[in-house]
Amino acid sequence: MPSTFAWLAVDAEQRRRMMEAVDQFRDETTIDDLGVGGIRDAFSDTFFPGTSTLHTRLRYVLFIPWLMQEASTRSTAEEMATRYHDLERDFIGALERGTDEGEQGIIGRRAGKALQRVPSVLYGGMLVQWGILEPGLTAREHFARIEQNRRLDADSPRVEDEGLGSARIPDGLDPNLPLRPEGLLKSADFALTSQEVGYLKETITRNNAGTLLARLAHRRPLSWTANGTMPSAPWADDVLDLLDPVADRGLRTTLDLAERFSLYTQGANLLYNLLLAEATSGDPDRFRDDRVEHYRERLAQWADEAAAHRPFDAADLLGLGQLMAARRRNFPDRTRTFLENWFDEARSPRTVTDSRSARELISRRERLVKGARARLRPGNLKALNAWSGASGTARMYFRWSNVTTLLKDLYDGEGRH
Repeated sequence: MPSTFAWLAVDAEQRRRMMEAVDQFRDETTIDDLGVGGIRDAFSDTFFPGTSTLHTRLRYVLFIPWLMQEASTRSTAEEMATRYHDLERDFIGALERGTDEGEQGIIGRRAGKALQRVPSVLYGGMLVQWGILEPGLTAREHFARIEQNRRLDADSPRVEDEGLGSARIPDGLDPNLPLRPEGLLKSADFALTSQEVGYLKETITRNNAGTLLARLAHRRPLSWTANGTMPSAPWADDVLDLLDPVADRGLRTTLDLAERFSLYTQGANLLYNLLLAEATSGDPDRFRDDRVEHYRERLAQWADEAAAHRPFDAADLLGLGQLMAARRRNFPDRTRTFLENWFDEARSPRTVTDSRSARELISRRERLVKGARARLRPGNLKALNAWSGASGTARMYFRWSNVTTLLKDLYDGEGRH
């Protein structure tokens, strides 16, 4: 995101010190200045369905339905809904009591009961995609079904086998959900039990067969033995070693496409940042280092890596289109044309930095994507001055860092009682 710092009436030395103070916040992520985020998300959803960059810990997919079950002990649907609203916020305290002070991943630790983006909102897509929650079902509808089933139970005559005479309405939660732990509201932690691990492996695989997520849920890469040893990328060799050459051929092909897409689009973003560095180079006190030289060096390193990989060709571009269609995502002609032209430029990666056509391509693309907010738009000094020195310069890894956190929780729970 653009910097929110405003430089008001400061001299060069003050500005330099302020810039050094915020230098650590420079954006090295994959912000979508060039409009390829839809493709990034399509790859992410293909490999890791249901996941999000907002997910923190895996056990939330069980906490949420357990809290729904706890709330459903109230008498009416309205009371259940009110109780559930309170439980999602009160549960922050249960996690704080049950975990160490430095434990990562507690949603709402800072906001407390003022929390707006509650876990059920953040994890709703995962719950549905993994088959834990019925698609389209809201918490209120779930509670309404619970209340309706109770009325049916009360009104229906008993039959000979002592069951109920009328069919119950499914409440929308997976009936195979593990039992919620006793004392959940008093103290909770993120440690999965072996039973919970087994359930999650089964439901992930059953609802997302053939995905990289399903493969990794069942098989841990051999090199992943402790913190910090997880594979560096979803296409790392020890991840590919888990995939069958025949049965997983399509998945391997998509991983190769994703790796090269990530590499080549990073070059476009590095060139974009070089253009921004050049546009701001008239102020030598703006940054503590030479941003122009920085991005020239990074582009040189990128070019060496790109030269060692197979270039994008027409078949690869077709593969991107098929990926977008399969994920029901829009793939506009102007995005397709931009990528086609960029991939052509990237066939000679060592000439990209000073290529006039490549530079014009990037400038046009930013103006097309961002319109009046484009930093490279002539005269748009406000947007240009908001540049922090880096914007979207990292490689795309398609939620890999988030997914490995969730997988670590899964792996750590194996064998735990």
